[in-house]
Amino acid sequence: MNVYMIGLLDCNNFFVSCQRLFRPDLEGVPVAVLSSNDGCIVARSQEVKDLGIAMGVPLFQVKDICDKHNIVLFSGNLTLYRDISSRVMRVLADEVGECDIYSIDEAFFTLPDDITHDSIQALRDVVMKKVGIPVSIGVASTKTLAKQASGMGKKGDGVYLIDAENWSTLSNEVRCGTVWGLGRQTTAQLSKMGVKTAYEFMQLTPTQIRQDFGVSTERVYHELHGEPVVSMGSNSRSIRKSMTNTGSFSKTTTDILTLESAVAKQVTNIAQNLRDKSVVCARMNVSIQTDRYGDFFMQGDSTEVILSEPTSSTSVLLKYALKAVQKMYISKVPYKKTGVTVTSLMPENYITANLFSGETSEEKGQLDSVTDSINKRFGGNMIHTAAIIQKGAVSASSLRSPSYTTSWKDIPIVRAK
Repeated sequence: MNVYMIGLLDCNNFFVSCQRLFRPDLEGVPVAVLSSNDGCIVARSQEVKDLGIAMGVPLFQVKDICDKHNIVLFSGNLTLYRDISSRVMRVLADEVGECDIYSIDEAFFTLPDDITHDSIQALRDVVMKKVGIPVSIGVASTKTLAKQASGMGKKGDGVYLIDAENWSTLSNEVRCGTVWGLGRQTTAQLSKMGVKTAYEFMQLTPTQIRQDFGVSTERVYHELHGEPVVSMGSNSRSIRKSMTNTGSFSKTTTDILTLESAVAKQVTNIAQNLRDKSVVCARMNVSIQTDRYGDFFMQGDSTEVILSEPTSSTSVLLKYALKAVQKMYISKVPYKKTGVTVTSLMPENYITANLFSGETSEEKGQLDSVTDSINKRFGGNMIHTAAIIQKGAVSASSLRSPSYTTSWKDIPIVRAK
């Protein structure tokens, strides 16, 4: 039996909230954030959701609606979002101790089993006061139930506590499709069996679920019954299968230096992300693509690199990535897009030492560690590889907001009259 409760802090409409943090005039105004290439809508304020605009819809399909309702659009600004996220997580950790960061806008943590609604509300108020980002907090006996509770908190005062008493009633109202861990295919299969709510799902037997759906769905079953399966400190669900960073140019380019610069920046971002999550990769795919609607649409290419040793080192990944670009590049072909994807991810402490390497992993990571700490303190590009040039084609993100918290030139200026 748990001697503690599990909480989940979830930042509300996080990308939109980050934009509103420095633009208070946008409160109550419909706001949407676009993907890094201004292609799709990836975050929506409640006002935009109420207009029926779906997540991930291509911008061109809803451009008329955006114009009609004066929706304010922003290009994605991950530098800003990551920095605000780190501030939220630091404040949370200061209040509750160690927490499990699940995503850029979510983190699990533990609380005393006698925690009250007012105490949770006080925690929420501290985060909102110190960072300025609206959050919801759900508390329950397991991670899956805490995830459900945080969603319910968004519909009320921002806080919700699920216990055995109220869950017996709530489970009748919760659709299987909204339960964390029950995917679309599983939900469809359950529906064919006549199982549509969490309560009905919980009436099945563990043996039946294991046989029909597998172990992962059985874990959800136990968690919904208040039996913790995904323990605190376990990062098995938070390690993604891959990480991708892509970008398009505002105009096509035939310059290999521009391609190398774009790929170098993408490698740098991914490598830092790997280190932030304490994971390494064993494979990397590098691509340079042409305009799919142009005359050279068949000239794009991609290369997969299998690393001799899993790594998160910027210099190691960059060496292989630039070699891949040079191998694929065709002179005078106009390129439109570059991308880097790393796969075969694993925790960094899973690496087996290489007997033929003269350096330890700690020694290899010293430069990255120093670079990361300086960039986090003074700005994302304070120190960067020489392969990243500051001229050439520009990524197609024409609506990007300033990086208010990581760039000296973008710090807001307040003038008192």
